[in-house]
Amino acid sequence: MIDKEFTFQGLDAKTELRFALLLIIPVIMMMLGTLYLFHLFFSKPFFLGPLLFASLISVAGAGAFLKWMINRIKNENKEWKINIKAQGNITISYRKDVYNFNLKDVEMIKNMGNAGIRYLTIKTINHLVKIRVGNSGFAPFSTNKDIEILDAFVNDIKPYIDQNFNKKVLKNALNPNIIPNFGVFVKKGVAIKYSLINMMQPWQVIMLILGLGTILIILFVLMMENYFR
Repeated sequence: MIDKEFTFQGLDAKTELRFALLLIIPVIMMMLGTLYLFHLFFSKPFFLGPLLFASLISVAGAGAFLKWMINRIKNENKEWKINIKAQGNITISYRKDVYNFNLKDVEMIKNMGNAGIRYLTIKTINHLVKIRVGNSGFAPFSTNKDIEILDAFVNDIKPYIDQNFNKKVLKNALNPNIIPNFGVFVKKGVAIKYSLINMMQPWQVIMLILGLGTILIILFVLMMENYFR
């Protein structure tokens, strides 16, 4: 391994969550507000009609909020910098946060995502680093070049991972080759823990999500129909 530096634009998990909440909360308020206005100005309309109209308004509102957030993201400091030394020492900096550790201190590396986004998590004895890089519609904070640089970093440490880590078996992964070096890698000697989702097949996960979504929609419709009577 030789000394290298990787610099790219992205977010951390905390900032990504903040932007997600900025998008979700106003959209929910917009939907509930639209349903309430229907209740005030129309006498007992069939509930499905207002629900569909509120959904369309919410989608339009989500697009407007997303455009606003993109402009805000452009003005924020999003630079990640990763320095690797030949001895395996790594320094990762993002804004005011600086993480120093050696590869031998890493317990888990999770490299997930799809063609337009990367979720890289590095867990060490003392640190938990969560890097988010994306150029998709709902993650417009990086470029293709940034994704390539992050992939290059993971590829650079992959020989060490192959020698010192076990790969977690993810039965729920629909396409385990969707990005380079996709997977969850756990240091040899550290117990690998599996959640229920990890042990399910992709079709089982899809059915679970659809089932839960259907139940939530039914409960929401019943609750709102009772409220607007």
